[in-house]
Amino acid sequence: MKRKPMQGLLAAALLVTSLWTGTPAFANSIGQEIKIDVSQPEVSKDGFDISKEYAIWKIAGEQKLTLYNLSKQAETKIGDKNSDKKNPRVDGKYAVWIDSRHGGADVYLYDIAKDEEIRLTSGKAAAADLEISGKKVVWSDKSDAGTDIYMYDIATGDTTRVSTSGKASDPTVSDSYVAWEDSRDGNPDIYYYDIDKQKEELAAGGKAHQIEPSLFSDKIAYVNGQQVYVYTIGTGRNKQLTDTSTSKSGVHIYKDTIVYLDDDDLAYRDASKSSGKEIASSVFESVRPRIFEDYVMYAKRDNDKKLRLHIYDLDERADIGLGATSGEPSQPDGSDRYVVYVTESKKANSVVLFDTEKGTSKVISKSSADPIRPVVSGKYVVWYDQREDALVAYDIRKGTEKQITNEDDDQQPSEKLYEVDGSKLLWVNVDRRADLIITDLATGKEEEIASLRTEPLSVDIYGNYAAWVEETGSKKADIYLYDIEERDETVIRKNVEVQSAQIGDDFVVWSENSGGAKNGWDLYYYRIDRQRTELLIRYSERDQKNPQASRNMILFEDNRLSSKEKDFYYELYDVEDRSYSDVEWDDNAEISSPRIGGNRIVWIDERDGKPVVYTMAFASPRDDDAVEEPGTDPKPDPEPGDYREYKLVDLMLDGTLAEKMNSTDFTKIVFVFFQGTEDEITMPLIEAFNDSKRMVDLFNQAGLTTIDIRFYK
Repeated sequence: MKRKPMQGLLAAALLVTSLWTGTPAFANSIGQEIKIDVSQPEVSKDGFDISKEYAIWKIAGEQKLTLYNLSKQAETKIGDKNSDKKNPRVDGKYAVWIDSRHGGADVYLYDIAKDEEIRLTSGKAAAADLEISGKKVVWSDKSDAGTDIYMYDIATGDTTRVSTSGKASDPTVSDSYVAWEDSRDGNPDIYYYDIDKQKEELAAGGKAHQIEPSLFSDKIAYVNGQQVYVYTIGTGRNKQLTDTSTSKSGVHIYKDTIVYLDDDDLAYRDASKSSGKEIASSVFESVRPRIFEDYVMYAKRDNDKKLRLHIYDLDERADIGLGATSGEPSQPDGSDRYVVYVTESKKANSVVLFDTEKGTSKVISKSSADPIRPVVSGKYVVWYDQREDALVAYDIRKGTEKQITNEDDDQQPSEKLYEVDGSKLLWVNVDRRADLIITDLATGKEEEIASLRTEPLSVDIYGNYAAWVEETGSKKADIYLYDIEERDETVIRKNVEVQSAQIGDDFVVWSENSGGAKNGWDLYYYRIDRQRTELLIRYSERDQKNPQASRNMILFEDNRLSSKEKDFYYELYDVEDRSYSDVEWDDNAEISSPRIGGNRIVWIDERDGKPVVYTMAFASPRDDDAVEEPGTDPKPDPEPGDYREYKLVDLMLDGTLAEKMNSTDFTKIVFVFFQGTEDEITMPLIEAFNDSKRMVDLFNQAGLTTIDIRFYK
């Protein structure tokens, strides 16, 4: 039956409203600095944990859990991609969590060594308050008889009900005991269960509320009224540890060290000592802190109200970075949606990819690699792997990595001389001579465009052109421009003192020592359409050096306003308007290693005392910035059962979304999220209307520019 037009318009209106409640790709304002500090990951409120070998948490907006190997500084995503997960815990070689994939709240166990999941409860379970220690897992489960505590023994596979009151909650476990909070007498008390004796005992009771037990060996730390106590099972002794009038909560114990929240301050103390110490203030109270050995994990909102995961070293008395993205950043690059950089740590270097649309980061290089100088454009990231002496490309959309060069094929790429534009990679093979090669990353096809006697001083590629600077003598060089389509090279500047040349929209720019003056570095540019070289910027004193180009903008070093000749700062200049850009850095910025690409600038900044990556957009993204394969033919008319596929944002921007939805039956419209990745999800429009919450969640997670929409015939 053909739908009425109004129904299609209503659907389109609802869809657009849902989409724009999220964060579109172009929500980052032009000229707004973005600080990319991911040494504290942005996490959800669903909990986290730390043990001897691993830490576990859930990134905000994701469904999978992040399992982090502390010694290898390597992250693994575990759990399925669709269901909600809460209370992640880890100990030894096992991780556990509560999972909603079967409609209830089931307990799942993940065997890290075997990479296997085991479901410990049935689909009717209503599990909560999960903990693990060694090979014992405990949780509370609600049934018609009330809420009781259950224990699963990993070694035997047996599940035991350890409480019978029907009013038990908040369990904790060690090798020999289970403890929990129990309200059988009206107010909560602390009970424990001796696993060997299979016997239940009262640990702490009375008129006050005894809550939040945490167990290590035979010691139970808990909150009694407003104070922290510890009960030792072996001696039967209760000891009060605090006596201030502030509210205490979030107790967790490791050996004799106890962490807790004092109002919203995080503190710790030794059970044998009379005073404690504060770790941090304004801590997020809804998620309890965790401790293992000298490490304390806690959550705290940053200035942007994002919940950040912190780890505090009690021995060093300082916060430390957590996650493979937490090393010192260097060598940044950016292009439109994405920023890449290298994190340098004692263990290894890693390439980090930051999505400006989602505000998320992830490591994309292998833990065994030694990457340097990542560059990004469109959907590709390329870096040099010092361990393999090879160039490596990463497909952002597919999440796959591929080695581009191979020494067995007489390929020895330069470590510094390569650039990427879309799917085109320009690199220099220095195996014998210095061969300039363009590799199509989509097809793997290679083409040699020039063969030089020595390595060029610089290379660049943009649009239909490649450029390089070839040294001809002492402090002299020529600049070449290569037309990729015509396969034709032109010398656009001969025998000048120049170090590099960069390509922008219909121009090539460089800094040239004009001579004659004490400081003679001026900016020149070659206008491709007019085939003419012109002076771009010159001042009678001082220098303009090291220009970089993207679109119509150039970024260069200048010292004309400095009191000292050696003090350079950075300028943005619009070549099309022949004027300095209105986009400016913060006055406190301390810029180093800047790069310009796509519509943005990236740099390392130490304004706050430590190096951090910053980025800022100087223009809106272009339509041709979408991460689609270049050169694809228009889709043919679909056969029966086939479909036409579009970028959803394109239909929204050109105003044809409602028209296309009106002309297609609702049952034949499907959204595609994360297409081409292992997390790909399809969602029919009808399903989206029936589960609008999930629809909005997927829009927010995927980001507007990545969502595809299919119209089936």
